[in-house]
Amino acid sequence: MRCKGTAGVALAAALGAAAAVALELRSQQPARQEAPTPEFESAITVVSLPIFVTDGAGRAVAGLLQGDFEISDDTKPVPLVGFREIDATDPLPDAEALDSPAARRQFLLLFDVSFTSAAGLMRARQAARQFVDEGLGPRDLAAVATLSGNRGPQLLVGFTSDRDQLRRAIATLGVLRPARRADPLGLVYDLTEVGSAHADEITPEGAGRTETTLDDTARQIQLRYQQAEKSDHRQRTRGFLQGMADLARALDALQGRKQVILLSAGFDATPLIGQSPQDSFQASEMINRGRFWEVRSEDRFGDSSLRSEMEAALKAFSTSDSVIHAVDVAGLAARGDMRFQNSEPGYGAGQESLARIASLGGGRLFKSTNDVSAILRDILEMSRHYYLAAFEPPAAKGAGKFHKLKVRVKGKGYRVSHRSGYFEREPYARRSPLARQFEAAELVASGITGGELSVKALVLPYRDSAGRATLPVVLEVDGTPLLEGAPAEDIGLEIYGYALDEQGSVEDFLAFSSSLSVALTGDRLRRRGLQCHASFRLDPGRYSLRFLVRDAATGRTGTHWLDVSVPSFDSAEVMLFPPLFMDDPEEWVLLRPPSRSTEAFASPFRISDTQFTPRARPLVENGKAARLCLLAFDGGARYDPGASFEIKLQMLAHDGAPVSVGRFHLDRSVAEADGFRRFVLSFTPTDLVPGNYTLRVRLRDPASGRLSEAFQAVRVQ
Repeated sequence: MRCKGTAGVALAAALGAAAAVALELRSQQPARQEAPTPEFESAITVVSLPIFVTDGAGRAVAGLLQGDFEISDDTKPVPLVGFREIDATDPLPDAEALDSPAARRQFLLLFDVSFTSAAGLMRARQAARQFVDEGLGPRDLAAVATLSGNRGPQLLVGFTSDRDQLRRAIATLGVLRPARRADPLGLVYDLTEVGSAHADEITPEGAGRTETTLDDTARQIQLRYQQAEKSDHRQRTRGFLQGMADLARALDALQGRKQVILLSAGFDATPLIGQSPQDSFQASEMINRGRFWEVRSEDRFGDSSLRSEMEAALKAFSTSDSVIHAVDVAGLAARGDMRFQNSEPGYGAGQESLARIASLGGGRLFKSTNDVSAILRDILEMSRHYYLAAFEPPAAKGAGKFHKLKVRVKGKGYRVSHRSGYFEREPYARRSPLARQFEAAELVASGITGGELSVKALVLPYRDSAGRATLPVVLEVDGTPLLEGAPAEDIGLEIYGYALDEQGSVEDFLAFSSSLSVALTGDRLRRRGLQCHASFRLDPGRYSLRFLVRDAATGRTGTHWLDVSVPSFDSAEVMLFPPLFMDDPEEWVLLRPPSRSTEAFASPFRISDTQFTPRARPLVENGKAARLCLLAFDGGARYDPGASFEIKLQMLAHDGAPVSVGRFHLDRSVAEADGFRRFVLSFTPTDLVPGNYTLRVRLRDPASGRLSEAFQAVRVQ
């Protein structure tokens, strides 16, 4: 079994670099200091800017150098602190580039459930599934969301590399219920409206009315119906556009270019552009007949306020470094398809609105085609090749202030696409729930260790007495920074953990929230800190573990990630796990959330029936005894309690040289029903210079000659 953390530095640290302390069971490198993670709070320290350059034929331009680009922030030239040419299809990407979310393609599959029928959604789902299965590259991230004029944007799954979760979200779309009228058959639109019309205009004295009077009554009823339909359509359109604006603002929380693929039949654009020639002719006829009240200005010439709302909503995507590609799902079916009748705009009726969305959103409209693969190829090719630049803003203007960006590329005939600018980060309390969700998902997907809160993780592959293999996790949060800036009464915490396999699929996760009383837990947080004990259920194999802790009130976060190999526990070789520095659970603020995939948490952190908690940050002091627990698994065989064995401890300095380990002795050894042998040792370091060391433990069975060893990073204070 091998467990280690991976370090990486990306794009001169400007694009999201982080380093982690390495931990291995077979070999141990000296601990390295963690690199600072860029902060994107109220003051932006680094801006990552993807730049797309095409020639006159629309082909991506490759081979440009950093000196070919000139970038200005609010008209002030800015020097680049990082630059990289990106090819998203490169089968062997630079590992450093992956540490930055801006260096990965991000696609949001957005399903319109307000103006698209069930049949249209079915075709949209088929296209989206094909996009996930055939189009996405191994480095790409994708998300799935729905958009309704009534409910706004609903994120089903955030930007992830997990293709299976994307498929599941596409298959269900959350509820899979498009907005429809109350009467599915359309036979009744409003009984109250019809009744009130007759009550106002038909009286007993009116029994002898002329045919003209009856025609006028019918015309008034029809006019009211049409006006009600138009008002409802405008309201849904306004809600749809407001949802687009909310989505654009939320996407601004993510670094890098976001490709939004809107799958929709579109909406009737008449409220935007005014009447068709035929309707305009009929309106002129009504005016000539003196029926001015039957013709409304917004019906003839379009609603200027609605146009302004649309322009503001869609141009917001440019400032969030997002583009919108509109795919007309009505065009994915043959003309005359009966499934369209009375359920969505007629063939091509929504293309005008989709064209405007794509134009204002900086993307393209794909219409009138059954060749979904061609759409996928075009979208993927457009986003395949680009450049990633990083710069420091010349000066902070204040939270929420806008910076206008301009990029010039040396040479003639180049077309440059980039975000029009950026807003300095709003305070956490003013960010939308969707923006907070995007931010958290990005931190998990990027696999970066760091943040304002100090978080460490300790994992130990384990098999309980019933033979069930689990991966117990101890997530440790330093209490001092947790209390700094916290409210006086309570600290609200959100804790997330994900186990991803080698293909990027989530195999297990934990997510829960907790509220800590400062009065009750403050002393323990200062002395020790907080620990969360949980468990993953994982099959044997290699996994990437991602953890995120967030202060629910302030948005302060801490992240930690590490790689781990889960053994099959069927080997005849002895497995010695890293030595655990034992502590009293009562000294910690301890959380034990329920595990999603195990009925009861089977803890390996015990000696017989006595529980202890391991320290993820082992800290020892010269002359002060510390207790260690060694866990050894020998394939399920029982050690003979009377058998002899040898345990050797060695302390290694940062350069790998052995130093005096101090004093240690064996207090107890126990062979238990779970197949593990537990050794309890007392360890007292002496004459060690304060600093970071590596503790190496070797276990040898003289009878069989079997030798195993394990390592643990230790800090001496």
